Amino acid sequence: MLKLIKQANVYTPQFAGVRDVLVGGGKIIEIGTDLSLGSLDHTVIEANGMHMIPGLVDRHVHLTGGGGEGGFSSSTPEVRLSSLVKNGITSVVGLLGTNDVGRSTKSLLSKVKSLREEGMNAFMLTGGYGYPPNSITGDIREDIMFFSEVLGLKLAIEDHRASYVTTEELRRLASYVRVASMLSKKKGFIHLHMGSGKGRYQQIYDVLESTDLPISLFSPTHINRTSELLDASVEFANRGGLIDLTSNIQTKTSAGSLSPAQGVTYLLDKGVSIDSITVSSDANGSLPTFDENGQLIGLKVAGVEPNLVALQQLVTEEGLSLEEAIKPFTINPAKGLGLQGGRGKLEESGAADLILLDDSLTIRDVFINGEAFVAGYDVVKRGVFE
Repeated sequence: MLKLIKQANVYTPQFAGVRDVLVGGGKIIEIGTDLSLGSLDHTVIEANGMHMIPGLVDRHVHLTGGGGEGGFSSSTPEVRLSSLVKNGITSVVGLLGTNDVGRSTKSLLSKVKSLREEGMNAFMLTGGYGYPPNSITGDIREDIMFFSEVLGLKLAIEDHRASYVTTEELRRLASYVRVASMLSKKKGFIHLHMGSGKGRYQQIYDVLESTDLPISLFSPTHINRTSELLDASVEFANRGGLIDLTSNIQTKTSAGSLSPAQGVTYLLDKGVSIDSITVSSDANGSLPTFDENGQLIGLKVAGVEPNLVALQQLVTEEGLSLEEAIKPFTINPAKGLGLQGGRGKLEESGAADLILLDDSLTIRDVFINGEAFVAGYDVVKRGVFE
């Protein structure tokens, strides 16, 4: 069924003005003014006064759950599709966390395939915290080459829960990921869980200085974990790297805490380009708190909601324009992941993944590949979808 969305303020992410958008076959067919289909069978969706933006891309979600630092009973639950779509997520990347022994990449792949059957653009990373990596086939190169769902490798460094890979091991993994990605026509990257260790980016710099590998191969996340790591990330971004803040993390500084939105503007004030920043949720992962001796003293479950909250705060509290504020949640992560088909942006012949926001930047409608998953502020019931 063709859908004609009328009179929306369209952000591609650049503001394109008040436009009509024609959707069909999972694609954006046309963006124009005063579009009319005459007698053709179609549905008209009135969007006067609404803001149309690309669907959000969350590059770090524990789809099969995470946690476990406090024992088996502290493992977190799986993600539900309804939790994703009601918060504007139209593309999601799943990964394993601390417990990459009890949880497997095979079960993660099954979850990704399940979400795809329900209509979500779902992907995953092979590996987890540990080394050697937890993989589907026993070889990360085969995982990346032969599974379209697998975009890259997850690994933890500078964390007391990590495997403390050597520089040589990191160099070898990076080479494996690069070659396997080239052979399978993927962007290829190692998504690096950054802990609060004192080395910060030094091990990555050591690999870069001893090889011809590009900095784009390394994708650090949780960079707002500490104020020291946040500051160190400025250099990484200025060297050409893409840095990922976690919307569930508040950064403690000597002057108080920085919200994720404040973390973004802090980086901007330090000279980092908005195009070098992404924001992900870490949803359904655990948010553990450790004392000075490394003992677990608290554990919470991360939600999906903070991504949307951070986007809203960037506009309403930090003063960014909507077209700038949406980039870390849409086009930047889509580019970093190498997503094809126009994900993360609105363009003719591109994927019809889009959101309609009202004046308060609350989600009214969500479309994935042209199909409504949220309509009139309510989640749409779709078969087994809940």
